[in-house]
Amino acid sequence: MTMPTSPSRRPPRDVMRPGCPTRVSLGSNHLAYVVDDVDALVERLAMLGMSPNLVAAEHPARKRVYFYDPEGNDWEFVQYFTTDPSERNDYSR
Repeated sequence: MTMPTSPSRRPPRDVMRPGCPTRVSLGSNHLAYVVDDVDALVERLAMLGMSPNLVAAEHPARKRVYFYDPEGNDWEFVQYFTTDPSERNDYSR
């Protein structure tokens, strides 16, 4: 079974918000899951012919990787190295 690594994205539905001069896209940005081992997940998905579309910058509290599925949905998988919420959610680095 071969799975595509590039998305066949559906365009988001644009709407006008009252009082807002610009269009706003509706829908989800991506699905996210916490996993125990990001590297093992990447290896398992590679065996299915998938490769990450984005590997996030290194961070001492977490490791993140993103994949598109065959329908163009964006999936995030994150492995945390701490239980401290302030460190997990620190995006200043």
